Formats: sequence, structure tokens, C-alpha cells
Amino acid sequence: MSKLHENTNARLIYRVVLTAVAIGALVFSFLGNKPIMLYFTNWSVWFAVAMTFITFIGTLMSRFKGDDSLLDNKAVLLLKFCAAVMIFATFVVSSFVLPEKLWTGSFWTPGGTFKHFLLPVLFIADGILCDKRNSYKIYFVFAALAAPIIYWTAVITRFLSYRNSIGGAIPEDQWSQYYPYGFTNIDNGHTLTFLIALLAGIAVGLLITGFVLFLLNRKKQK
Repeated sequence: MSKLHENTNARLIYRVVLTAVAIGALVFSFLGNKPIMLYFTNWSVWFAVAMTFITFIGTLMSRFKGDDSLLDNKAVLLLKFCAAVMIFATFVVSSFVLPEKLWTGSFWTPGGTFKHFLLPVLFIADGILCDKRNSYKIYFVFAALAAPIIYWTAVITRFLSYRNSIGGAIPEDQWSQYYPYGFTNIDNGHTLTFLIALLAGIAVGLLITGFVLFLLNRKKQK
């Protein structure tokens, strides 16, 4: 398996499976909690699915035309790396933080299985096993923070703007429209300072994750 990136047939088979899982995750992302645009999980799924499709096309070009231009494209590799870091955050939070944890039965609903487990695990493994060695650059690690920062900035700005417009706390019957997760709810026992500190900790974790993925992509010296 360590040579999967050099075996075009095996790499294609793996990515056929990954693409099938990505389609399943995409479908379930539109069948989950509403509004669907509010959830980090869905954004990470859509990002990973888009990169899965692009990577699959590149793999077909490599296998049948001997053309690796799409797979070797630095912009594609960068975006794929960013998607891997983002969906890793989804996997960790979904598996160990949210109520529907990995060891509970509610985690293993069809939608949860595809979005929170199968797609994250297979997508991250794809980068480790299938991407060419030494194809990642160190700046990928820092660039991977961009999408999460944009998402959380948008979420916080949205609920703070609404709180300001109504002159106080968001009514409980509207929480689901503004707070995607319990730890984001500053009207239910948490503070904005707590949330920002938590997100800063998550950012550090994502930096470490990105650095680990970068190191795993390094070619071992003989």
C-alpha cells in the first residue's frame, strides 16, 4: 500500500471507491439538519467531494492517457490538502466532541456514517497513500487554515449581527438558525471569549494535522 501512488491501476480502483462514497456523502449532506448551509460538516463534505471528483478525473487521465498534469497541478494539490485538513476537523469533532460520538449508536446513521466517517477516513487516506511523494509544500499547512477561518468568521459575524439588530440574546426557538453547534451558542452558557479561545485551539490542532500530513508526504531517503 505504501507504493499505491505508483500503481495506476490500484490508485484508480481506490478512487472509484472513494468517488462512490463521496456521492453518498453529498446526497446525505442535503438530507440532514436545516439550514444545511450553516454546518461546517456540510462545507467540509462539499469541499472534499469537489476535490474527489477533480482527482478522479485526473486519475482517469493518468491511467488512460498517461497525462499526470491534473494530478501534479500545485493548485489542485493545495486545494485537496486544504480539504483533507478541513474534513479531518469534521471527523474529530463528530467522533469525539458532539453528542453522536463514534462509540454511540446514533453516530452510525447512514448520513453520519458517510459524512462523519467513511468520506473523511478514505479522503485523508487517499492523500497519504495515493498522492505523489514530495508533492506537498510547507505553505500548504498554513493555507489550510483559510477555509475554516472564513467559515467561522461568517458564522460569528452572522449571529453577532443578528443579536445586535434585536438588541440582545437570540430567542431559544431561533437558536438552530444561528448556532450550528452547542459550543457556539453564546446564549446558552458559553461566552464569545470561550468560543474564540476554543476556535484558536482548534486552529492549532489543524496546523499540527497539516504538518503531519506534510511529513507523511515526504519521500524517505534511501
